[in-house]
Amino acid sequence: MLTEPVEGTVLAVDRYRAPWPQRRYLRARDQHCRFPGCRRAAIRCEIDHTIDAARGGPTALGNLAHLCRRHHSMKQFTRWRVRQLARGALEWTPPTGRVSREDAPAPPVHFLPEVSRPPF
Repeated sequence: MLTEPVEGTVLAVDRYRAPWPQRRYLRARDQHCRFPGCRRAAIRCEIDHTIDAARGGPTALGNLAHLCRRHHSMKQFTRWRVRQLARGALEWTPPTGRVSREDAPAPPVHFLPEVSRPPF
């Protein structure tokens, strides 16, 4: 597990399924399906590896995004392509080749590290 040293955000893990702290961060970051124009709530979406895990894509914040089932299938089974840029921005390329870039999401919340209580 790789965490951000100041805030404690889970950046990457060495397994397929994202752990709860990553899912929580992604839900707050994305808020909805990340396909341009789709506003299905993130809670009703699937977390997708931009670069497939089967092809070596890491379970890391820079490789994960929420996609609704329709757009997840479209990315996986058609010639649509997506690339994740800095700060979670996605660049979509349809079969025609015209690139559509989505701005990086700006989370409305900021997670504070959990403060551990003394054992006594």
